[in-house]
Amino acid sequence: MIERKEKILKNINLKDQKGLEIGALDRPIVKIDQGNIKYADHISTNDLVAKYKDDKNVDTSKIVDVDYILEGNTLAKTIGKEDKFNYVIASHVIEHVPDVIGWLKDISEILYDGGILSLAIPDKRFTFDYLRTPTTCGDLIEAHMQNISRPSPKQVFDFFSNAVSLDTGLRWSGRLNESDLNRQHSIKFASKMAKQSFQNEEYTDVHCTVFTPRTFFQLIEMMLELELINFRIIDFHDTSENELEFFVTFEKIYIGVNKDSSKHEMLSSVPHIKIDTWEQKQQRRFLDLEKTVGLLTEQNKQLFSEKDALNDQLSMSHSNLLVSNTKL
Repeated sequence: MIERKEKILKNINLKDQKGLEIGALDRPIVKIDQGNIKYADHISTNDLVAKYKDDKNVDTSKIVDVDYILEGNTLAKTIGKEDKFNYVIASHVIEHVPDVIGWLKDISEILYDGGILSLAIPDKRFTFDYLRTPTTCGDLIEAHMQNISRPSPKQVFDFFSNAVSLDTGLRWSGRLNESDLNRQHSIKFASKMAKQSFQNEEYTDVHCTVFTPRTFFQLIEMMLELELINFRIIDFHDTSENELEFFVTFEKIYIGVNKDSSKHEMLSSVPHIKIDTWEQKQQRRFLDLEKTVGLLTEQNKQLFSEKDALNDQLSMSHSNLLVSNTKL
């Protein structure tokens, strides 16, 4: 089984390439001593420490030293046109981005041609986003046309109103009962947060978008058809059993004179998932159940056959007993 880090770094040469990791927080994929790496985040290291000081899931002593503080600006504007990278890593970041199309364009600007973008993306089917409707093409187009730089009221409301406590292993086993899911927030709280973020123009950190592998690639295909991004997909790892994330690696393509050829190359790189890991798991589960039912049915038939044979023997014994009594 391929390790998580290997999936992310498979197409990256840490020794010879210059990289940028976005949103590394306290768990960077690439550490300072492993390569020429820089870190970018929406606020400074000190501000991150303050933000997560009460979060038991974050070790504030291990938060990386942020090199590029975005503070609402784009990567290209923050880093500058002179500085480019061979690769960019973002683990569980894209779902927090209000304008995904703009974000991918932004990353393209800071990558060399042939540069790598490696993403780890939560699969909404196995997270607290379980109840949410997958992000649509229209959602992405609207966010991009409006050039939003902070989560919209809709994104904030959808996040808080649908968040549930979910056991990933239970979901994979097929034993999840949706009626038992507990919402983490009330609908009134969700409305309050959406209104607050809108009126106060606050940046409320939420999952702005939600994906499954299949819906994600449908969105990428749409972006390529509309010539909004210039990436081709060079690697994909589906959500593994009992896990909650999938991995996608892009390569930046130089758009030369023959645009049609480049477009075809990018479009043809998009995986078309006919059956994913989850569906395969459910098929195996169904076949196992079908097999078990078949065995039980055969056992049941055998038991009935044995019962009939015993009844015949019992009837014969009764008959013999009656004959014997008659003779007496």
